[in-house]
Amino acid sequence: MEWLKELNQQQLEAVLSTEGPLLVLAGAGSGKTRVITYRIAYILNMGLAKPSNILAITFTNKAADEMKERIKRLVSVESFSEMWVSTFHSACARILRMEAHNIGFSNNFIIFDMQDRHQLLKECFERLNIDEDRLELRYVSRQISNFKNMLISPSDIYKEGKTDPRVAEIYKLYNKLLKEYNAFDFDDLLYYTIMLFRTNPDILEKYQQKFRYILVDEYQDTNYAQFYLIYLLAQKHRNICVVGDDDQSIYSFRGANVRNILEFEKVFNDAKVIKLEKNYRSTKTILSAANEVIKNNIHRKPKRLWTENSEGEKIYLYPAFDEVDEANFVSMSIKNLIQSGIKPSEIGVLYRTNAQSLNFENALSAHAIPYKVVGSLRFFERKEVKDILAYLRLIVNPHDNLSLFRVINVPKRGIGPSTVEKIKVLSDEYGISAYSLLKERGVLEFDRRTYFKLNEFVSLLEDIRTEAETKSVVEVIKLVLDKTKYMETLLSSKNEEDFQRAKNLEQLISAAAMFEEENEDKSLQNFLNSIALSFEEDDAQKEDKVMLMTVHAAKGLEFDVVFLTGLEEGLFPLLRAEDTIEMEEELEEERRLCYVAITRAKKFLVLTYANNRRVFGRFSSRQRSCFVDEIPAKYIQQIYTPLRNVNSFDTQLNKSQQNSTKTTLAVGDIIQHNKFGIGKILSLSEDLNEVLVDFEKYGQKRLLLSYANLKKIG
Repeated sequence: MEWLKELNQQQLEAVLSTEGPLLVLAGAGSGKTRVITYRIAYILNMGLAKPSNILAITFTNKAADEMKERIKRLVSVESFSEMWVSTFHSACARILRMEAHNIGFSNNFIIFDMQDRHQLLKECFERLNIDEDRLELRYVSRQISNFKNMLISPSDIYKEGKTDPRVAEIYKLYNKLLKEYNAFDFDDLLYYTIMLFRTNPDILEKYQQKFRYILVDEYQDTNYAQFYLIYLLAQKHRNICVVGDDDQSIYSFRGANVRNILEFEKVFNDAKVIKLEKNYRSTKTILSAANEVIKNNIHRKPKRLWTENSEGEKIYLYPAFDEVDEANFVSMSIKNLIQSGIKPSEIGVLYRTNAQSLNFENALSAHAIPYKVVGSLRFFERKEVKDILAYLRLIVNPHDNLSLFRVINVPKRGIGPSTVEKIKVLSDEYGISAYSLLKERGVLEFDRRTYFKLNEFVSLLEDIRTEAETKSVVEVIKLVLDKTKYMETLLSSKNEEDFQRAKNLEQLISAAAMFEEENEDKSLQNFLNSIALSFEEDDAQKEDKVMLMTVHAAKGLEFDVVFLTGLEEGLFPLLRAEDTIEMEEELEEERRLCYVAITRAKKFLVLTYANNRRVFGRFSSRQRSCFVDEIPAKYIQQIYTPLRNVNSFDTQLNKSQQNSTKTTLAVGDIIQHNKFGIGKILSLSEDLNEVLVDFEKYGQKRLLLSYANLKKIG
């Protein structure tokens, strides 16, 4: 087994420690996947178990397939296909295919996807005569998912008496219907496998005997049901190996519980702990910064990443004037880096919320830089944005059938698919728009109840159109959000996705505010035209693109250059809890997110924040993130101009600072700015880096002198 020589001392120890409980704390970039695959290969090559006696759990099917391929290259057993390498859900589905008849289901059950689940919940709402407008279906769906992941049955809910009784009734009926249909939803696969084991000790013993070795990857992301399943299966042989990093536990909103990894030794009190702290990815400077940030978390396993890589460049910090300045700095830096030879695909732009992507998309497009928004749609393609744009188009043209049908029941107002289909048919039959049909013939074509709902919708559009005539684009968007109760619906939800959607709509308002600042024609029609034109994209380069993504989406990825943006209090960290304890937990998870973001960078890390940011279209001053302040100053180089050639950036920095100190501008000078127009200098900072200007149209603005490109005209 020559390949064992490829491992460092700690990795080798983890591979060779085959017997008993083992916790492998694998820091970012420490080669944890190699440890898992080599450990399995070693067990097989040493004859410690047959392939059928191994259960290896990953979190995605792709990761499972990659692990299988890696193991195949290291072993030469004929019965390799008998080894269980899969996700939790796939493993449980496989067990239930053989055992479901023991808990009252047929073994040929079907699995409901999310769409099936919501359709069945709709049926439950109808049977129980519960109005979806008063109890959100997605909220109920999420609650039921949480119950199942916590192994809470409908009868348990009734005993506790703390849950909305309507949710309890829906949960009970939903489970009843699933059983009638001989179906499991995604969460049921774990829930019922555990129920199977609890109620059938002989079946549990069979699988305990079968799986001599159990390995779990990304253990920090497990929920209670996943933990409990592994706990049950490991009781016989106790050869349970979990690999993960508590410092990278960032999915609590999906039910992940960091305590599973923090308390592993309490559950398995004879567990051995091995730390993988050698990082193969990043420079010493980047790792030092990551260590300094994460050490501020109280609830964590102590460890410190180190590397044999070079010290590398300092971490660059850019304090932007506002979010537009931030995006321009990032895009201009990227343009220069690409020209210096760095591939676009080796550059990642990370942010805390999807709503932040818009400014970067605009700036990158303006500089003809190919980019891809990873894990999300481009800003103007997102559902909530398209919904509000549809309302805006109806203000300009109420006969736009496409927009009308998009929002006729958004938010829900009781106008179902059959009614919409009838409107389409009648509209075609009479040769008039759907709007004209509803306004002129609605009372003739629909029953009283349906007509009332349709008339309310038409009246809503009429009211919005009338009030919009004298309002700015920003005011019109706020009007639509208010009148339709679209924002209210999102903010009343406790769903993380709805929170992100609300943030996107805040950003839409800010985009409208910037449009009004930058265009002489400030009409709603021109705003819609500008958005339509933004969809034009040069598709010449499909593969090599700059990656834009949230930090959550960046987990598991790495880049030569990382721009970590929006590092401001209230944005990153993003805290929503009011309770002190919950707020502390949220802050620790936000810090873990920051740690994940920092450790995505291999060679160069650039941090940015905005001193001002538009929130609901209005400027507000911002405070730099506490995470920036947790990085010692010795690791940071503050910069005031876009990156050029990073390898010689210190020289460039010195030149830019020299240029700024030689400025001929003085207090009282009349200057011109390419965006804000003509203004008068009110003050200059002592280091001559910043200037305060009173602009004729835009009032007072503080600018970075080396970046503002001011022209003295008097």
